[in-house]
Amino acid sequence: MDNEMMTFFVDEIKEIRKSMIVSISTLIETKLEDGSKFEEFGQMIDRIYGTAATLGLTEISEYTKAVKDVSYMASVSENESGKKKVVRSLIKYIELSDLICASIFDKKELAKINHQLKLEKSRAQNLNQREFYSIDKKSCAIE
Repeated sequence: MDNEMMTFFVDEIKEIRKSMIVSISTLIETKLEDGSKFEEFGQMIDRIYGTAATLGLTEISEYTKAVKDVSYMASVSENESGKKKVVRSLIKYIELSDLICASIFDKKELAKINHQLKLEKSRAQNLNQREFYSIDKKSCAIE
């Protein structure tokens, strides 16, 4: 894989991460009242998902897609318990993004975290099914 593209990807993750932290902080400060911050997070992670898919990083792209979907669903939900669980999932993504960036250039290290990414993808998908089963929103609305 092209080293320059991987460097771009790591830089993109790190840059977007800063805005993600602001979105999560706002969610917590507003006691999850500002649902637009869930959608905002979903839009940011969608960028990472797209790049990961383009680069053929399957586990990263599948994981980020699951987080994106549950983030968008939380943005239109009234389910307080589900939204709290999503915030924990978003915080977990922030933690894992550091691991992704640290291991992206080492195939052995990347293989080690792929198992964790699959596990977290399953958790996000289960959260999606349990808490937001009646919501169809999986991407942002374009006006």
